[in-house]
Amino acid sequence: MAKRFKRAGGTGIIFVSLLTWSIGGVPGDRSWVEKLYEHTVKNSEAARAQGLISGAVVGVHPAECVKLRESGWGEDEVEDFMRWTADLAARYVAEGRAVGFGEYGRPHWDAGPDAAALCDRVLEYVLARARDVGAVVHLHLERRGEETVRSVAEIARRANARPGVVVMHHAEPQAAPLAVELGLVPSVPIGRRGELEEALRLEPIYVVESDYIDDNARPGAVIPPWSLANKIRRAVERGLASESYFEQIYINTETLYRALLHSSTDNI
Repeated sequence: MAKRFKRAGGTGIIFVSLLTWSIGGVPGDRSWVEKLYEHTVKNSEAARAQGLISGAVVGVHPAECVKLRESGWGEDEVEDFMRWTADLAARYVAEGRAVGFGEYGRPHWDAGPDAAALCDRVLEYVLARARDVGAVVHLHLERRGEETVRSVAEIARRANARPGVVVMHHAEPQAAPLAVELGLVPSVPIGRRGELEEALRLEPIYVVESDYIDDNARPGAVIPPWSLANKIRRAVERGLASESYFEQIYINTETLYRALLHSSTDNI
């Protein structure tokens, strides 16, 4: 995948941890969390071996909270486990093996108010630990526009999170201006129908993502990274945005990761 991405013109890629069961793991098993983090780090190392700028974002998805509760774990038990996963992620960042935490956050489906409250408590702890080690945090969230943005911004405020490092994965374009105003980083999925075009009507205040899952059961989901360059090129050719517009988005990405990736390369 890294080779193909590089041939398409890619220069940098961030790998974010999958679900533990995506690699054959068992939810709630600490040894599988360690294997998951190692898997993510090895992907970023393989990309760097191909000459790409790359970093690992490690963490445990909020779906794990829901699955553990459904299997009979108590709330305190789940919260203690998730705090441990954040502490482990902090160690990976402190050791220079990862650049961020993720994906943490909330389920995007209705898992009930108790699950949402549990995930919010975990999220506040995660943001505080990320602040301690200077890490970016990738958040998996529901898509409820400004309601979601304001909720996350309040949790970030309570955790005293650094502005400009809390990334809202799958951000809705219409909510991006408020997210930036409140110190969050909206990441617009370039593969969702019509959302790139909607985002291009904004100032270039966001970053873009492919959200590529690399799952044989869902080939191509959401879009492969090597398709990003083609989509951007077509947007310029169609007059939807200028090259300088996309250069600013590259700068936004570079600002997010430059210090964390310890790279002197000018562009990601």
